[in-house]
Amino acid sequence: MQDSGAKTAPAVYTDVTRENIQALFSDISKQISQASFIAIDSEFTGLALSDASLEFGFNTAEWNTRATDMRDMYKAMSSVAKTHALVSLGLSTFVPNGDNAYHVYNFNLLLQEQNTHLVNPASISFLAQNGFDLGKQALQGIRYFSGPNPMPLESRSANINIEGELVRKVLFAMIQAKKPIVVHNGLFDLAYLYQSFFGPLPDSYESFVFDLTGMFPAGVYDTKFIAEKLIPGTASYLAYLYHKSERDQRVRRDQGDEALAIKLTKILLYEKSDVETKRKLQPKKKQDKTKSDPKRTEEVEKKQYKPYCEHFAAFGHCMFNDRCRRSHDINFILDCQEKEASESSAEPEAKEAGPDAQQNGKRKRVDEENAHPSKILKALNINPKKVPVSQKSEPTSLETIKLDDNGNNNTTAYHTAAYDAFMTGFIFASLRIQHGEALDTLKNRIYRMGRGAEPLLIQASAYASASTTYHQTMKLIDEISNSSSVIEASEPPAN
Repeated sequence: MQDSGAKTAPAVYTDVTRENIQALFSDISKQISQASFIAIDSEFTGLALSDASLEFGFNTAEWNTRATDMRDMYKAMSSVAKTHALVSLGLSTFVPNGDNAYHVYNFNLLLQEQNTHLVNPASISFLAQNGFDLGKQALQGIRYFSGPNPMPLESRSANINIEGELVRKVLFAMIQAKKPIVVHNGLFDLAYLYQSFFGPLPDSYESFVFDLTGMFPAGVYDTKFIAEKLIPGTASYLAYLYHKSERDQRVRRDQGDEALAIKLTKILLYEKSDVETKRKLQPKKKQDKTKSDPKRTEEVEKKQYKPYCEHFAAFGHCMFNDRCRRSHDINFILDCQEKEASESSAEPEAKEAGPDAQQNGKRKRVDEENAHPSKILKALNINPKKVPVSQKSEPTSLETIKLDDNGNNNTTAYHTAAYDAFMTGFIFASLRIQHGEALDTLKNRIYRMGRGAEPLLIQASAYASASTTYHQTMKLIDEISNSSSVIEASEPPAN
């Protein structure tokens, strides 16, 4: 836990490392047991196998994680999860605190698998570019062995066995709690979680699915699949959905409707990167005076030009990255899209009302913008005035100003599994308020990359059975639970 002094903004999540997992384990277990639902996210060293050395002898044709047939896809996904490693696990527990209100506790478990494993350069580059501290992971990551864990003490140090056992018990606590699990595009998260802390992945996807139904009887919700079903036509990547949900809840609150109330146990650390603060917007094309109707040309260009990157707005990534000259700022994109929607809906009404009403409407919009400059106009300002930190408005729950020891604003981007888990849980809670029981019809449907309309259905088949791993690990969970109960019963009451 960081100091909450004026010069340092503490993070909302608690970093869990090899140095403090023993001290924090009981608190993590407590929040899991009290939660209404638990959102998870993870970071790992590979999403696919590409350009593997020939020395490994891999048949890469069998490693197609976007295969049409689910059996082929599971085989590839299982191979990736067995040969790569988790590097962090984010848990966000939403503990009820009244109607549509939650206390939220976020934990960021930094992990270091001890088995020799593969690392995809693209995955590590992504983590490093987004602020993941690889040095800290190497020095402080919770050491564990994938598959059955802990292993015999004679082959591993006692400390590693203790760390691995505790992080494995975090998953066991989630299974014992029997609470809904929420993910976003979470098929790989579930596979890695199973392989790392539950046991070796089953050979068949039918057994994998059967096991998941027993592990999480309250169901698994995938917010990416749910959003694509309930909010068709909108972008469905995590950050976009989160910021959109935040705005939707703010509108509901302002209108006096039921809205989400979140109380974070700490202030969430999330800053925009330097890329965003330095990004220059693409200048408008100069008007071609040789065209027959320059006035019409100018109007068409004004309507077609968009100051934000449309590819990033739709998919959450851009091939130009920080070289893109249009904005990747999601809040700015949402501002623009709201303005576009407002203008599109206003045009038919203005045409029906006649030219006088159109002129009056234009004058009214100009007056409003002069009186209250919009965020869009501010963002388009080439040389915006810098506002001293002391004069900035109170930060929202998810955008805070971080000051270093010298009181300077630090805008380095930071990406954590805990932050992504929180966003996932927030989206789910927001959708539950807006759509109610409709979410239950979309339970246990996990989004498949490249096959969005054909999710993985988590449902026990009459033609499948639980795996050997499931029987062995669930027996272990029962034994741990029974031994804990005996210890609690034998403890003398507090004075």
